[in-house]
Amino acid sequence: MSFQQKVNLGLAKGWHGDFASSNVRVSFLGDPQAEEVLVMNGDLPAYFMQKGAYYQAGTDGVKAGSFVWVDEETHTIVNKGEGSPAGFVGRELTGVPAQYLEQASMNIPAGFMVTVYDKGEFLVALPKESSAVQRGEVVNVDVTTGNVSVGSGTETKYKYVASAKGGDLVAISAWI
Repeated sequence: MSFQQKVNLGLAKGWHGDFASSNVRVSFLGDPQAEEVLVMNGDLPAYFMQKGAYYQAGTDGVKAGSFVWVDEETHTIVNKGEGSPAGFVGRELTGVPAQYLEQASMNIPAGFMVTVYDKGEFLVALPKESSAVQRGEVVNVDVTTGNVSVGSGTETKYKYVASAKGGDLVAISAWI
């Protein structure tokens, strides 16, 4: 069991990856074509139709509260890619402990369904060592991890809702 590290005087604003508002959210749609998939259970083959209108986490899983890309080869969602990300994975119904006695997790295991948001408003924790950001500044992302990066990285369609300094929790929005 982990030891409490911090005490707040008031209610927390939220957690990294949480929805920042109840405004409209637009999810990223997959290819609506269905394809037949073979799954082996021991020596028994099983075929089923996989609907392509949703995506699954790639082989390394996906981190909630991060930007993601679509791996076109495997039709899965991954935390690294090239160019602008497909969207953001919010912190909803995650926290599936993947390791024995793990306290909590932001990881969505491989093969689990992932909802990618093309537009919305989310809370993100800025890296502690980063410089300050200004309201209206474009959010950058590290293409190797999907994490928010300040001052470098690939631009996203999201902007900061408020000014903040390194280590702060700040809202980002695709609507402003």
